[in-house]
Amino acid sequence: MKFIVMNDLKRGMRLGRPVYNKEGVMLYDVNTKLNKQGVNSIKNFGLLGVYILEPTEPEPEITEEEREFERFQTMTQFELMKELDMLVMGSGEKQLQKIADSVIKQYGGIDHKINFNKTLRSSEDYAYKHSLSVAILCALMSSTLNMSYMEQLNIVMAALVHEIGRTMVPLSILKKGTNLNEEDLKTIGKYELDGINLVQKNFDIPSLTRIMVAQNYKELTDSNAEDVKLLDGTKMLRVADMFDTMTSMNIVGEPASDVVAIRYLLDEKNNFDERSVGALLKSINILVPGVCVELTNNEKGLVIKENKENILRPIVLGFDNNEVYDLSNDYTYMKVRIYDVMKTMDKRVPISKEIIDKYIAMYNADINI
Repeated sequence: MKFIVMNDLKRGMRLGRPVYNKEGVMLYDVNTKLNKQGVNSIKNFGLLGVYILEPTEPEPEITEEEREFERFQTMTQFELMKELDMLVMGSGEKQLQKIADSVIKQYGGIDHKINFNKTLRSSEDYAYKHSLSVAILCALMSSTLNMSYMEQLNIVMAALVHEIGRTMVPLSILKKGTNLNEEDLKTIGKYELDGINLVQKNFDIPSLTRIMVAQNYKELTDSNAEDVKLLDGTKMLRVADMFDTMTSMNIVGEPASDVVAIRYLLDEKNNFDERSVGALLKSINILVPGVCVELTNNEKGLVIKENKENILRPIVLGFDNNEVYDLSNDYTYMKVRIYDVMKTMDKRVPISKEIIDKYIAMYNADINI
C-alpha cells in the first residue's frame, strides 16, 4: 500500500482504504478501482492524497471495527471543526463536552488493542484531525490505566483543544509546509499562544483541562519546564501528541512508522512518561502476526507471534530462508533486530491466520524437543 498525492492519482488505481463523507456514509470502499469520475470526485475532498494498493497487492481485510473507526473519525472530525471554529469566534453552542463524551463512549472502555488507522490530512484540516486522533489515543490509554470517567473527560477535552491555536494560523502560511521563514514562525507562535490564552479564559472548559493544555504548551516552549510537576493527563497528552505527529501523513513530509515512533518514545525516557508509553503499547496493535518487517541483517520477514512484554522483540519468519528469529531471545537479539516495517508490499502474498498458526506450532515443537 502506498500513499499517492492527489496530483498523481490516476484512473485504474485501487483504493487501499474506504472513503467516507462527513455524515459517515461510505462513498468508496477498499479495493475500488477508480474511474475518471472517481478520481475527480476524490480530488475535490481537499486531502493531501489517498492510500492506493500496489498492482499485485491483494485486497486487505478490513474488520467491522476498523470500518467503524474510520467512519467515526470522519463524522467526529467535522463536528470538532465546527466547535473549535465557534470557540475561536466566541459564539455558538458549546458542544466540546458532547464530543469528548462520544470519544470516551466509543474508545474509553475498550478491553483489547485496536488497529489505529491514521487519517490523511490537508493544510486546512490538519489541526482538527490531529486533535481528534490524539483524543482517541488518550481515551484508549486512559482506559488501559483504569482511570475514572472524570479523569478521562479532562484528558480527552485537553486533547481536543490543545491545537486550537493552529486553527487560527492563515492558510497561506500552513500551505508552505516546511518552507517557513522567520516571520512565518513568529506568526505561528503568536497564534499558538493566542489559542492557549483562549482556552485559559474559557470557564466552560474544566479547570484541569485548562491546566493540562497550559502545561503541555509550557513543556514544548519553555526550557525551564522541567521545574513544573506535570499532571498525569499532561504526560499522557504529550505521548499521544508525539506519536500521532510522527506517524500521520501531514503537511511537513512522509510519516515515520509506528515502530520508529515507539522506539523514539521508549528511548526518550526523560521527555516521555514510561507509564503513558506503556499504556499506548497496550492500546494499539503494532508488531502483530501478519506484519511484514525489515531486519537489521537486510532480510525481510513476517511477524508470526507478538511479544506482549516487549513489542519490539516478536518472533519473525525470514523470507529468504524460512528461518525463524525469536527476538525475545537475547542471543538472537544481539545478532538481528527489527529495523522498520516494510515500506512497500508489492511482492507480498496473502498470509492466512492458519498458516501463521502452523509456523508457530512448528516453532514451538522445535524448541520443546
